[in-house]
Amino acid sequence: MEVTMNYKIRLANENDLPGLCDIRNNKDLFTNYLKQYAKREVFLAIAEQDSHVFGFAVLKLKGPLFPKLSDLYVKEDYRGNGIGSDLIRYRENIAMSLGYSEIFVSVDPIENPQMIQLISKHGYGPISNPYFKKAIFYNDDGTTYNKTYTRINLKKLLN
Repeated sequence: MEVTMNYKIRLANENDLPGLCDIRNNKDLFTNYLKQYAKREVFLAIAEQDSHVFGFAVLKLKGPLFPKLSDLYVKEDYRGNGIGSDLIRYRENIAMSLGYSEIFVSVDPIENPQMIQLISKHGYGPISNPYFKKAIFYNDDGTTYNKTYTRINLKKLLN
């Protein structure tokens, strides 16, 4: 039985911080995204139903590949309802409204093959071979660790 969800996608604001932190316990990250939004460097979109935030996604307008889809996350209980696709389209529409004709995404093809499948369905194609990247990751308790992971860059033409 398919359940129809009445959710909406919109840009996040400071009032959404508690809901965002329920999804990923990293207030500094979300606060920083909101500060970057004030400078129009980042757009933080959320998926919500009845004021309950259950997904978020970021559009970055700074860096070597931009505009760039980043940080797409939907709570497990809500997956499979098209929310990830709607968050992708929402960010593509922002990029188009700002006059961009192409959009990028970087994905870990080994740890996140589902995302490769999802964005491929949306017309993204690879523009690089897989490569290694180092980054600092955050544990739920706020501690950090270094990790090397694989990335592949993909691109889509917006029309």
